[in-house]
Amino acid sequence: LQQQQMSSPAKVSSPQSDCNSEFDPWTYIEEYYGSLTSWHRSPLKHLHEFFTSHFNGRTDLTFLNFGSGPVVAFEASVAPFAQQIVLSEYAEQNRTVAKLWLDRATNGPDFTALYKYVVQELEGKGPEEVAKRQDDVRALATLCRCDIFQETPIEKGQEGPYDVIYTASTLEMACVKEDSAHLEEYGTAVSKLSAMLKPGGWLLMNVSMGEAGTVNVCHVGQTRFVELNISVEEMYAILQQRCGFERENITVIPQTADKMDAIPILLQEHIDEMMFVIAQRKQTA
Repeated sequence: LQQQQMSSPAKVSSPQSDCNSEFDPWTYIEEYYGSLTSWHRSPLKHLHEFFTSHFNGRTDLTFLNFGSGPVVAFEASVAPFAQQIVLSEYAEQNRTVAKLWLDRATNGPDFTALYKYVVQELEGKGPEEVAKRQDDVRALATLCRCDIFQETPIEKGQEGPYDVIYTASTLEMACVKEDSAHLEEYGTAVSKLSAMLKPGGWLLMNVSMGEAGTVNVCHVGQTRFVELNISVEEMYAILQQRCGFERENITVIPQTADKMDAIPILLQEHIDEMMFVIAQRKQTA
């Protein structure tokens, strides 16, 4: 496992790449989404179980994916319950690729395999529903820019509040600067997201889990990126102390690497565990 221990703070071997300029969305899709694996199925299944168990009969949800990247697929379980889906992404090149998919461009990416898994395997619906679900997501989705380090971390007009906010490996990458982990900055980032929830709203997070003060290193092509590990104890502390969630309203679901049958090759040496976090804000502000 390429998990690197840091003091307060320490340096790892080479500089952190700038996601806005160096992240290649097409290489990322090819390397990480070339085939459907447990690395994809696990969060998709958690999202499916969450929405079907909490919102049966609802069709008015507002949903934000913060740091959605170039992939538009984790909204597959959201669409049947939503009236609005907001995809927010910092890097312009990622928004460009996501827009190709939203616009049904012939040169756009293909995420059909992910939708098939949700619609056919998890929901038990027929193949004709797969294309319809993708069209539903396109009809509901708005694409905008976000920046967690701004006072208002999302474009004007998209501030919410939201019923559900989802984020995956976004804050953890943003809050590593020059390969130094900034846990205080990470807590502030999580707090900014939770502030955009409605009373009683839900924060969902797919997070790299590891010992306090460590980072994971991953690659997209030949470009190196660093991601902050969060321990379970740190996550509870941030959500309770920084965001005001009550412990009984927080669920942490570990996803160990040995239970993921085929983590993409560029992650196999770098991810120990992931955790899927479900936290509900208090009903009253």
